[in-house]
Amino acid sequence: MDIIDLVKAMRERRTVLDYKPEKVEKGLLLELFNYASYAPNHHMKQPWKIKLYEDDARSPFGEKVVNSYIRLGLLKTKNEEKLNKARLAYDRFFTSVPHHALFYMEKEDDGGYLDDENFAAVCAFIQNFQLAAWEKGIGTMWTAKKTLLDEVFIRDIGLTPEKHKLIAVVQIGYPNKIPRMKERAPIEESIEWIKERDI
Repeated sequence: MDIIDLVKAMRERRTVLDYKPEKVEKGLLLELFNYASYAPNHHMKQPWKIKLYEDDARSPFGEKVVNSYIRLGLLKTKNEEKLNKARLAYDRFFTSVPHHALFYMEKEDDGGYLDDENFAAVCAFIQNFQLAAWEKGIGTMWTAKKTLLDEVFIRDIGLTPEKHKLIAVVQIGYPNKIPRMKERAPIEESIEWIKERDI
């Protein structure tokens, strides 16, 4: 039985930008997603859904992402030549990463507290997956941009804006290069200790 040193994985995990070309075996990915499913979630709804883009699906998925960037003004140029160069660069990136996992959920109350709970549960699921993957020598990169709110993009990937909420795209693969650790701010800066009875 594998034992994960959770604190070690939390401290040593890195966001990986550069990946080796080989895919992660499907059975291992399923194992890691199964580990991730022990994330806390209200009433055991298990709201996470995943679209996993790999092989020949990577390039058209990347094209849909770039089309969204252009629609949303995230690419600052309107020059056709520069846009074509940007498209080629993004295509190289998308096809250099073995797997792109798009995480989403079904809406329950259109942005109310139930959706907030489910959103948090999917985020916990993603973090569980990242930590379990790191323990197996697999790197990830969690990305979230305005594209996830783009209704045209949501329809382009076969979902419905009224019914589905996109949460993140996570790149997955064996690291070619592992970035150096970035120090965190002291946690004391983020905590307010409250001890008085009357507040």
